[in-house]
Amino acid sequence: MLNYLNWTVDELFTKAAATEPEPGGGGVSAISGVLGLGMLTMVAQISLAKEKDPILIGKFKEILGALGESSARLKTLTQQDMQAYQEFMRALSLPNKTPEEKDLRQEKKQQAAILSAKVPMEMAKSCLVGLQVAKDLASIGSKYAISDVGVGANLLEAALKGALLLVDANIPYISMANKADELKQQSEILLQEAAGLSLNTLKIVRERM
Repeated sequence: MLNYLNWTVDELFTKAAATEPEPGGGGVSAISGVLGLGMLTMVAQISLAKEKDPILIGKFKEILGALGESSARLKTLTQQDMQAYQEFMRALSLPNKTPEEKDLRQEKKQQAAILSAKVPMEMAKSCLVGLQVAKDLASIGSKYAISDVGVGANLLEAALKGALLLVDANIPYISMANKADELKQQSEILLQEAAGLSLNTLKIVRERM
């Protein structure tokens, strides 16, 4: 199993452009989300260092905690996305001749498809947490670094959209209609919430620039 955390930045760029499936769209989306969270973390740390108000100091510490948790989660999910892809490919390679083989292959294929949709869905949820934090940070973050809040918000919204596109790509492989419908509904909700948060955040950022 490849560990993308051991790659250099240049290796990441090269592997993303290569014909190999790893990292795929889900992994690249998550990595983009981590970069977006990094922008927000930078602004929060700069703001905390300059802050004197105890209430805002507490708020910035709370923000940093939320960003740290989301970043760690996305890093884990990037690796899980690679594993989910490998599970799906293993399921497709199973023998498919006897009724027993066909049943087992279908079962494993369904499990892998659900996992391949669930992982990017969790990525999107982590990105949404980041966007919620970005909206708060846009109002109270240091004005000198406020444009980076906008950069972070843009990256997180793009990462969320990319992750949800991977959810959509895996839904057709899921035979359970209720599970497929649930994923579709969650995707729609996340997209709407992300769009609203991003729009409001960027409006505040531009007003403070």
